[in-house]
Amino acid sequence: MIIAVSAKNNVVLKFSNGYNHRLERKFNADGSWLVYTDDGFVPDSDSITPKPVEGLHYLDADVTEGIYQYRERKFDDPESKYEISYWVKCGVGEPIGYTFGNYQVPEGFWGEVLTPDDLRYTWTFGTDLRASNGMSYTDEQIKFHIDSSMKEMERRLNITLKKTRVACQGERRGLNLGEDYDEEEDYYQYRRERVQRTGWISTRKRPVISVNKLDLLSRNNPILSLLNSHTLDKTKGVIKFFNRPLKLSDSARAVQQSVYPYGADQFNNQLFYSIDYVAGFESSDKVPADLRAAIGKMCAIELLNIIGDGLLSGFSSSSLSMDGVSESFSSTQSATSAYYGARIQQYNKELDSYIKANRHKFGHFQMGAL
Repeated sequence: MIIAVSAKNNVVLKFSNGYNHRLERKFNADGSWLVYTDDGFVPDSDSITPKPVEGLHYLDADVTEGIYQYRERKFDDPESKYEISYWVKCGVGEPIGYTFGNYQVPEGFWGEVLTPDDLRYTWTFGTDLRASNGMSYTDEQIKFHIDSSMKEMERRLNITLKKTRVACQGERRGLNLGEDYDEEEDYYQYRRERVQRTGWISTRKRPVISVNKLDLLSRNNPILSLLNSHTLDKTKGVIKFFNRPLKLSDSARAVQQSVYPYGADQFNNQLFYSIDYVAGFESSDKVPADLRAAIGKMCAIELLNIIGDGLLSGFSSSSLSMDGVSESFSSTQSATSAYYGARIQQYNKELDSYIKANRHKFGHFQMGAL
């Protein structure tokens, strides 16, 4: 990936490899890719002559106010894969984010569920993210809190946000992590009783975008693919079958001899489902607005707790008196109350209410019996 850093009217690029690069640039989300030549960045055509960029760094000084994205590949290898940067903002410009209606997912990326501008100007509206000593909270720091809030929301709702390719026993099958799959899972246990009653499988991650492989494995029978005989509840991650995976005669013929000495209870241990699927949301654009807002509030709580201490750490009240003139100041901060305590408390209440109402939207009620 290219690292692109804005210096207002310049962009500094850092490449991951030091070969000669074919460099391209896009201006704004609706722009097209322009190729770097002796005449600067121009539209691609058969009549142009691209200019190679050498080394690990490049300074683009020909930028105006707006957002840019860059990509590069080996200059002399048209079949090589492009490396792509995130959007980078130049000049002062307008805030960019979902709450401003102008965020576009960068090509080749999942996107950002929230931008630093969303946090600065919406969820911490009216708050200057700057400490009493003048230090300012950077965009990179805010992005860290956005990522941590996403993970916390995933944990609380038991969901997956970013698009994730899940492979069953990927390493064992010779697949490459990062290229063929993102996370690995084990087999799903076959349950005869569940198939007889309902015929469904609940995936370990949800929501689910698609199922790419759905095989029933047996010790004695060939692999049986069920991919063409299933339907998918994408929100709850539930795979349902049109037909039962095995007829009674098939199941008996497959495992009867091997399990007979141990009793019928061993039947389930001889059959497994091997499932490859894609979990999460297709891109950050697909995240529901209410879920995005809840993540924004969770992130704002983290920021306000830190910023509040940075402004008035350990400060509650002060007074000054001189020659009959007195002045006093009291804040809401104390040993048990943060400086932005009212907003933090309100966000916490709204978050608790949202999580309580949506905890089972992406899953199921857990029931048991003794």
